[in-house]
Amino acid sequence: MDSVSEIKARLPIDELVRQYCTLTKKGRNFVALCPFHHDTRPSFLISPDKGICYCFPCQKGGDIFSFYQQIEGVDFRQALKDLAEKTGVTLPDRPEENIVNKDEKERLRDCLTAAVDFYAKQLASSASTKEYLAKRGVTQEEISTFGLGFAPDSFDATYQYLLKAGFSRKEIQTAGLAIQKDMNDEKIYDRFRNRLMFPIHDNQGRIAGFGGRTLGNDDAKYLNSSDSPLYHKSSVLYGFHHAAKAMRENKRVILVEGYFDVLACHRVGIHEVVATCGTAMTEDHARLLKRSVDRVVLCLDQDKAGRDAAERAFIIAAKEGLQIEGIVLPDKDPADAVLTSPDGLKELLTSGAKPFLDVVLSAISKADLTSPAVRHAALEKLMPLFNAVMSSTERAFMIKTSALALGTTETSLLDDLRTFSSKNAAPKPANTEHPSTVTLFTSLELALGLFLMYPAHITLMEELIAPGDGFALALFTALKKNADAKAPITLDTLDMDDETRHQAGILMLYCEENDFHEWNEAVAIREIRRNCKHANREYIREKQQEITKKLLEARKAANAAEEKELTATYMELLKLSKTAV
Repeated sequence: MDSVSEIKARLPIDELVRQYCTLTKKGRNFVALCPFHHDTRPSFLISPDKGICYCFPCQKGGDIFSFYQQIEGVDFRQALKDLAEKTGVTLPDRPEENIVNKDEKERLRDCLTAAVDFYAKQLASSASTKEYLAKRGVTQEEISTFGLGFAPDSFDATYQYLLKAGFSRKEIQTAGLAIQKDMNDEKIYDRFRNRLMFPIHDNQGRIAGFGGRTLGNDDAKYLNSSDSPLYHKSSVLYGFHHAAKAMRENKRVILVEGYFDVLACHRVGIHEVVATCGTAMTEDHARLLKRSVDRVVLCLDQDKAGRDAAERAFIIAAKEGLQIEGIVLPDKDPADAVLTSPDGLKELLTSGAKPFLDVVLSAISKADLTSPAVRHAALEKLMPLFNAVMSSTERAFMIKTSALALGTTETSLLDDLRTFSSKNAAPKPANTEHPSTVTLFTSLELALGLFLMYPAHITLMEELIAPGDGFALALFTALKKNADAKAPITLDTLDMDDETRHQAGILMLYCEENDFHEWNEAVAIREIRRNCKHANREYIREKQQEITKKLLEARKAANAAEEKELTATYMELLKLSKTAV
């Protein structure tokens, strides 16, 4: 058995998908909210029998490798490596030449790993940096766990070190560790200088970039890696891989603002905590979190910027169907709060979260609500929050609670909501809540799918015109071969390549989802014949259009011989149309 087959045998599709979605049994299959689009009803189908999962509205899914590639954003080779690790399958050693000729991403990751080691050594010999960390309450265990380091106050110390380690000028620049300020100047400068360095990892725990906190008087207090083939700030969360286990167990995540905040939470024993990397929360962040949690607890800075960021995060997370809560700290942020009262911070993080709307209303209630300007500002703050909530029941409860807090009626507040929504309506995006369902399969493919569902009626294939090419031809050929040999007809017994078998599995899943397998024999025969007739009509119509086009071209070119041949073919099609439909 090859490695791919062995991994599939050890890791059922439902077991893998369950690590990212909540599954519900439906007959022999499972269903779940699709992790690839905003799904408010279970559209994602998982079939253990066929070893596939698929969402027909957004057309994402496949076998365990396809699913893992799509949900983790990796290529097949990385998926093979990761799933082999999960299942304990030993992959054959790669030839030496492949180890030497690593692809670009592997080289960049190795370059970043070398930089982590360099920065760690620099920190170990920097008394002033260690003193700074001690003042911030950072322990040696945290330094080791999170791989903290120090970028020396030098123009090119990091660059020169990496060059000597065997990395090229281009690789060091692409990894985001060095910059060339002037294209006319060949000199390369370190991107990070005199900064405390925080390695940033992707959601699988692989090094992707860095965040650097200045230890001098730089205008930019924090500097992050630029976007690269490995690092995209809009989809990476600091501390995610450290938080993953606790998030899955607690079904919640605490979102904080900075690197020191993450360390502070870990210091008091709270591990389900992540931070954005110098950017506001994005839809990618929300979708990433939704795979592991039901609740997002916003614990952002207590200044105006932090409150605004929390409201934006609420809007994004709520649209993904996540429950959002908030924590109000007595200090500016967790990094300050842990120095004031570690036990108090732990208590707040453990049991101090409230529904986010309560946090917002509490702040609003402290203002002078008798002022028309203040009331208008309160409505402007609340309306986007109402609009973001996807559940009608939850939205109704929010409106009732808000009306009480504002001293108005639900009817008046609903009127204001409608006015606000009409004034601020944006053009409707092309990609709506449920991706538009297109015709996934032709009548021909559906006919072939029905032969898979009802192999006892395979003799009706004689009523179907053979397709010309593609998936339909491959499946038609395999079916006919087994029919002629009077052999069993199942996905496993048909002689076809892996891609055709995979597509045939999705076709059968589609038929099952639409309850085609529950027909009685009379209905099955009727529907098979109906789809065969439709398929034949479509085939003949396409051929007629194709021949008509060629006829016009032949006449235009005065090619009498070709025109005569095409006319004869067209007449044959007309005869066929009378018998086949």
